[in-house]
Amino acid sequence: MAVPHRDTAEAILASYELPEGIVVHARGVARVAAGAAAELAAAGIPVDADLVTVAALLHDIDKVETRRSGEPHGIVGARWLTELGYEELAMPVASHPIGCLLDDERFPRGWPSVLVSIADRHVTDTFVTIDERVDDLLARYSDDAVRIALARRPAHALESELAEVTGLDAEGLASRLRAAWEAAE
Repeated sequence: MAVPHRDTAEAILASYELPEGIVVHARGVARVAAGAAAELAAAGIPVDADLVTVAALLHDIDKVETRRSGEPHGIVGARWLTELGYEELAMPVASHPIGCLLDDERFPRGWPSVLVSIADRHVTDTFVTIDERVDDLLARYSDDAVRIALARRPAHALESELAEVTGLDAEGLASRLRAAWEAAE
C-alpha cells in the first residue's frame, strides 16, 4: 500500500499553495483523525493510522480549485492523489465532504473514510462540536443550506457508531478527540 510519509504529505499540501486557513484546518483534522484512529486501535480494531492521518491532512487539497471550477469537492483531490500514486487516499478524501453523508455512492465507508469524515465535522480553525461545525457550514454555504442541515443527523450517527465501537459515549469520544486536537504536533 502506498501511503506517503507525513513529511511527503506536508510537501504535497504545500505544493497546492492553499490559503493558511485551509492548511490550519487540514492539520487540525489530521490530529483529530489520528486521535480517532488511536481510539479504534485501543479498542482492538485494526486501522491504518498513517493512512488516516495523511488522508486527513490532504483532504482539502482541491478546495481552491473546486471553488473556482465548480467540480465536486473531494473528487478532484482524490483524482489528484491517485495520479500521484496514492490511490489508498482517494476514498477517504472523496467521501469527506458533508454532503457525502446524504449520498449513497460517496457515503464514508471503511474506518479511514469514517474517521476523516468525523474529524472534519469537528474542526474549523479550532475544535468544535458537530452542531457548531454544521452551523458554521450553514453560515458559509447558505446556497446549500438544506443539504447541510439534513447531514446533521447522519454526522451524529457516524460519531455515535465510532463511540460505540470504542466503548465510549459520544461525549467521552468528543472529549478525547478534543484532546487530540489540542496535542502539539
